[in-house]
Amino acid sequence: MCPRKRHPRHRRAFTLIEVLVAISILSILFAILVPALNSGRDAARSLKCRAQYRDVAFSFVDFVSRSSHHGDGEQWGDSIIKIEDFQESIYRVHEFWDGPPTTERVAYQPGKQPLMCPAGADLLDRRAETPCSSGAVGPAPNISSGFNKRLDSKTRFVGGNPFPQKVYLNEKVLMYPDAPLVLDVDGKKAVANGVLPYYVAPPLPNDGPPDIYSNGLSWIPSFRHRGQVNVAFIGGHVLSSRSPLTEPWWRWSYQPD
Repeated sequence: MCPRKRHPRHRRAFTLIEVLVAISILSILFAILVPALNSGRDAARSLKCRAQYRDVAFSFVDFVSRSSHHGDGEQWGDSIIKIEDFQESIYRVHEFWDGPPTTERVAYQPGKQPLMCPAGADLLDRRAETPCSSGAVGPAPNISSGFNKRLDSKTRFVGGNPFPQKVYLNEKVLMYPDAPLVLDVDGKKAVANGVLPYYVAPPLPNDGPPDIYSNGLSWIPSFRHRGQVNVAFIGGHVLSSRSPLTEPWWRWSYQPD
């Protein structure tokens, strides 16, 4: 009995049309999934930013309430502080330096510095024995958080003209919980405007007298969270907005006595 010949079976190859259909399906899936993944990542960064700002706001309440370790402000009394001193306590610079003695700039670790927005630049460093106002933290274009400038320098009118006056804070500031404390800023815009990126202040509505911020150069918010800016308030709460100057209960005009 003769053995039967076995004919090899050839597996049918994919046709060009089938390949194109498969590619089209994958493209559609990617088009659906990638925006969803990006949206989830952006939401997570915004949530992290708000949590960091909440910690900063609570630290501010503690800083104002305690009777010592206020930095330069102590020379005017135990209960007096400057917003720059608090800022330096968070950045750990100047009197609050916690690193080894060095003349080199020391990089922050992203995720451990609460004033580094997770959606902002991930390169930021600091210099010892230097105040923030002299560039202790930089590079300036990478600064992503700024404090309310009206808590640092307020408007004083002399002969009907506005002049800056240094602000010294005490516990009375805690009576204004709806005043903004810190928010997302655009360091690159600050550099372009020729102002320090550590502070931010909007011009006030036209129905009031012009003040030292009327030119708008210090208004440098960043809407990096899908078109929204995160703002922490003296009261400890954090809110987000696409139009922060039109929010009815946000007291941008507040300046301490």
